[in-house]
Amino acid sequence: MISVGIVGASGYTGEELTKILQSHPEVNITSLTSRTHAGKQINDVFKLTEPISGEFKLPIFENLSTCDLVFFATPNGIAMGMTQELIKNNIKVIDISADFRLSDPKLWEKWYGKTHETPSLLKESVYGLPEIPGQKKKINEGKIVANPGCYPTSVLLALLPICKDLPKQNIIIDSKSGISGAGRNIDNKNLFSEGSDNFQAYAVKNHRHYPEILQTLQQENSNLDVLFVPHLSSMIRGIFTSIYLKHNKNNLDEILNLYKDFYKDSPFVQICSQNAFPKVSDVVFTNNCKISLHDVSDNDDTNLVIFTVIDNLVKGASGQAIQNMNIMFNFDEKLGLT
Repeated sequence: MISVGIVGASGYTGEELTKILQSHPEVNITSLTSRTHAGKQINDVFKLTEPISGEFKLPIFENLSTCDLVFFATPNGIAMGMTQELIKNNIKVIDISADFRLSDPKLWEKWYGKTHETPSLLKESVYGLPEIPGQKKKINEGKIVANPGCYPTSVLLALLPICKDLPKQNIIIDSKSGISGAGRNIDNKNLFSEGSDNFQAYAVKNHRHYPEILQTLQQENSNLDVLFVPHLSSMIRGIFTSIYLKHNKNNLDEILNLYKDFYKDSPFVQICSQNAFPKVSDVVFTNNCKISLHDVSDNDDTNLVIFTVIDNLVKGASGQAIQNMNIMFNFDEKLGLT
């Protein structure tokens, strides 16, 4: 049994994390923190099936000092200021924000518009996508795990099995997210009355998930770049990603077998049969990712279309964080997530 705390517990991700952890047999939630709701009763803010007694606490070390693990479900820039003290006291960290995802501090500062307070910790952090070959061992041994972004999770799971052998190209990525991906904030365009029955692109040139996607892909194949266009839809949760690329395989059967072999030990990744089209409704409220492959080659070109679906709040955030926690503490990878 481990004791965990959540910093930023009152946002969508923090609430989802709390709900999943409540049913985890090896977890005791000892501290939920929130600057916005500090002093309020947890049950007055959350609508939980199993009520949690007590108040939200301030996010300070004293309120987290008895934890074995602390999750950060905070805006970017918060975790970096608190992580050093936590790991010095043998408290492990899983950061669901972007503070430790990029290995280059200058690149991080370019994309996030602020100075990184603890650049030395970037070398210590482990990118928490367990499906990357060899990554589970690194996660298990790590003190800081950088939970991937929701869009990068949907993109990288689609491309990892094939990216090493792809010819030089600019891969086209078209991703659509439910409105919960915008976070729990008061931006007028994200309110339900504005966001319902709506579909829009945004951050076409400068979405912060672009360098995260590229960093992982180029570790496998330096000849790849991506054109990434995100969209916000009026569905509440979920991500549907469409990817268009050129390949050099013989046929779709070869590609399908490649994917099935690559993910044979990945319990949350499911490869669809030929001609199947995944739906967001297949994966909502689960930690699963469904991948569908479609060869649209003609006589002159070998073109592949890949579709992936995930729940942005689960496999794209809180569920993946718990999957990483399970690996860090030698629990069954699926514990609390099925």
